[in-house]
Amino acid sequence: MAKKEEFQHESIQDNHTVSQYLQALIDGLESGTIVLNSEDKQIIFHPGDLMEMVIKAKKKGDKNKISLKFSWKDTPGGRTEPVRITT
Repeated sequence: MAKKEEFQHESIQDNHTVSQYLQALIDGLESGTIVLNSEDKQIIFHPGDLMEMVIKAKKKGDKNKISLKFSWKDTPGGRTEPVRITT
């Protein structure tokens, strides 16, 4: 049975910091390796060439929400230069 690995991070950040996280994800997608780190966990992804992308957005009064979701199946031969996202 495949080992289940999970990573979750929640925080309040300014616009600049959020854009840095998004840029790190973009860099990881382009390089083929994303490493997510927290104090006690690390998870490594090798995004495939084809993936499913879901964007959801909501606005209700003064509350706003945008959710991004990417999913793919692992394929052999992923690139090896990691992009680290540390929280």
